[in-house]
Amino acid sequence: MAWTRARRRWAWVLALGLAAVAIAVPLTVARRDEPTPRGTLHNVLLKDFEVRQEATVVPAGTVSFLIRNQGPTTHEVIVVRTDLAPDKLPLQSDGLTVDEEERGVKFLEEVEGLDIDDRETLILDLAPGHYVLYCNLEGHYLGGMYEALTVR
Repeated sequence: MAWTRARRRWAWVLALGLAAVAIAVPLTVARRDEPTPRGTLHNVLLKDFEVRQEATVVPAGTVSFLIRNQGPTTHEVIVVRTDLAPDKLPLQSDGLTVDEEERGVKFLEEVEGLDIDDRETLILDLAPGHYVLYCNLEGHYLGGMYEALTVR
């Protein structure tokens, strides 16, 4: 059987179609693993030594933190409940990272290993009180990468 120009063209169209499906299916499955935001939506942007929120006060109940790392390096977000000032969290013996097990700090949850432009959703049920969001990679907290959040 000779491959005519028309048959070669159809073979290429078929190959490109199969390649598109091979790429689209894993992306669709990966998106299903991301939790569906619910409750109060709260955007959090991570930048070089900065945690930026769209608001510093949210209502009590379910809060979906829509987190985006804008870089320029890997970051993480840790959420703790505390009455301490955001810049007065206790440090571990290394002097570079926060001690989440210290008295006065209640660890709630974290999202680790956010590469540049990664996006994650963290869903928490929050009672009224004071919270701090921060990055606990070495030196990031000390560099000012924290933000207070009040829940009412």
